[in-house]
Amino acid sequence: MTFDEPAANLRPSEAPTSVIVSALRWDILNEWVRYLNDDKHPDKTAEMSYVWGFINRDFDGDALRCLWSKHETAYPMFAEAVWLLHREFSEGAGPEDHPLFAGLPPIPADILFRKIASSSAVAFRELTEAQMIDILRKAPKDYAAMR
Repeated sequence: MTFDEPAANLRPSEAPTSVIVSALRWDILNEWVRYLNDDKHPDKTAEMSYVWGFINRDFDGDALRCLWSKHETAYPMFAEAVWLLHREFSEGAGPEDHPLFAGLPPIPADILFRKIASSSAVAFRELTEAQMIDILRKAPKDYAAMR
């Protein structure tokens, strides 16, 4: 997903966290629904099904570049964004806030973080995918400690 005005002309580090989370929410939600409806991988809980049907499908990098820019310039905002995504997709808090999440199974946290890292690898090359996964796993805990 690309940003609409007024966020389209901002540098990645200037994009509001809410805009980044919103864009990533839609990207991840679209990919998750596509995966759940894909007949190529009938066992939706198998590790390789996750890898080939969900994790390895990349989406646009605008929001991801902004997310990682926040990691470099405003870590608390980065941690909040990751915490929100984790809360909505992995902990099942999405249905209470948005009807589009209703009826969807949660994305296991590790799968969610691997998905974000895998898609980020093209958009943000300063970290390896393994480093990104470690950072993403730690961010929700960091944010919870900051609250």
